[in-house]
Amino acid sequence: MNYSKERTHCRAFLISALLIALIFSSAQAITTKDLIFAKSPQTTQPISTVVADAMNQAPVAKGLTPDQEGPLTAGTPVVWTGDAFDSEEDELYYQFWLNGPMTGNTWMPMNTWSKNNTWTWETSAIDIGNNVIDMRIRDGRHAPPWGHDAHVSAEYIISESAGIAGSSKSNSKPTLTSMKSDKQTPQDKGATITWTAKATDPDMDTVLYRYVLKGPSTDEQWVPMTDWSTNGVWSWETSTGKAGIYMIEVWIRDGYHADVDNWDDSKRTPFVLMQKGIIK
Repeated sequence: MNYSKERTHCRAFLISALLIALIFSSAQAITTKDLIFAKSPQTTQPISTVVADAMNQAPVAKGLTPDQEGPLTAGTPVVWTGDAFDSEEDELYYQFWLNGPMTGNTWMPMNTWSKNNTWTWETSAIDIGNNVIDMRIRDGRHAPPWGHDAHVSAEYIISESAGIAGSSKSNSKPTLTSMKSDKQTPQDKGATITWTAKATDPDMDTVLYRYVLKGPSTDEQWVPMTDWSTNGVWSWETSTGKAGIYMIEVWIRDGYHADVDNWDDSKRTPFVLMQKGIIK
């Protein structure tokens, strides 16, 4: 009799355990739909999208071609066409950069990110010399807007135009209208002095600026502080220099008159740096 009761209690216990297990498993079950629409802890995107992006291949930049072989004379437009490939056929974005005389031989973007794989380079006398054009691409799944997934570069030479030689184009020189500093002279050594120059050009040509300095820190020789650039602003960091009397000069040119070692117009101003309030 006792044996029968024990069997009954054992059977009831097993049934209860099975019921609890079934309830627990049904509550914890994860369907395919649940997985697809689950959220990643690092993003609000579904996990499926995050996984797809992780598996996505970056695009490849295959080539960059001008519509005319160089060198070309200044003033001739050049159309650049980029070639790229994406294995998933994702939509691609293109951006063109230039490094040359016009940019002060530093990299500068020539357009914003675009689906257009062509860029027209309107050259001018300011581009005379060696240039490097860079096409950068991204598909939006890898690099952020300030980066790129791949790129390809090409060198290009712009040569002197007939107008510069003095025959076919009448061109007026630019005029330097102002040169100012954000701090008045004198200043203690260690101050940062920002200079701003402005110029006008009657032909609306691009104007380049260059700052040169002469004083105790340059052994009283004229030394360029900047390369030719479209930026008319220069910050003079005086912490490593010497106290004394300096001359600051800014040069401008538009590329149709003076060469890279000269200028079309200039302005000069003195500035005093002091050591603990005493001129050394």
